[in-house]
Amino acid sequence: MERIAGINEARPKLTQLINSVAADKSAVIITVNSEPKAVLIDYEEYRSLKQTRDESKRLSIKLALADLRSRAAAAGITEEDVAREIKAYRSK
Repeated sequence: MERIAGINEARPKLTQLINSVAADKSAVIITVNSEPKAVLIDYEEYRSLKQTRDESKRLSIKLALADLRSRAAAAGITEEDVAREIKAYRSK
């Protein structure tokens, strides 16, 4: 379960908060002037979230590329046509 701590409360207890997060895997939301500004989470949770985000980006790019290829094929544009256009553009 996540906890909320103001920055002034968290600052002197940072080591304790870090140890607590590492031990029970619960997040601590850090607030400044009662507004959430940051989250203290377990390092493995951070890595997992980052990996999920990266995989999601890759999947989005793959889907967009598949859509573009499908539209190009429907319009009669080949990958060779695209490669030729790219080469011509780069040589400018």
